Amino acid sequence: MGLTSPVSGNHSIRIQNKKWMWITPSGIPRYNLREEDLVKVHLETGKTFGRLTPSIEWYMHVSIYKKLGKVNAIVHTHGPYTLGIAISVIKFRQIIEEAKIVVGNPVIIPNKPSGSTELANIVSEAFRNSGDKIRAVIIRNHGVVAVGTNIHQARAVVEALEEWAKILTISKIFGGPKYKID
Repeated sequence: MGLTSPVSGNHSIRIQNKKWMWITPSGIPRYNLREEDLVKVHLETGKTFGRLTPSIEWYMHVSIYKKLGKVNAIVHTHGPYTLGIAISVIKFRQIIEEAKIVVGNPVIIPNKPSGSTELANIVSEAFRNSGDKIRAVIIRNHGVVAVGTNIHQARAVVEALEEWAKILTISKIFGGPKYKID
């Protein structure tokens, strides 16, 4: 859908009494991804099972799961319109009712090095500090992290956010949004 390149972004789901997650591997094009390519990671020890290396962002996923008990799925993408808004002077304004319902109020945070504990900590803290009010954290110059109770809900968040960003971008071309949702 244009939200990632074939080897970027990552997805995970939490399983088995919330002690494990399955995450996409590092460096495998998504169009070649097979079930046996997924990597199982223990959320407490970080021990991995699988023949491939987990995504570089595995610790960010673990950190979010540890802090958010209701979250069972995470989708991390690099939506170009969402990132374009996040690094510009344009602010995300509530202009689409459906996006507001699905996405909530996204938070924009500064970027930190990919795969770092620093990035994992600021992303998971942004979610934790907002309670249940947000479902997406936008990392400037990096990407979007969306959470859900299942993978379909987390994916819907990034898709709705990107649609919101596209509409906001188009409205900016025509002079900016004149109407917003109260």
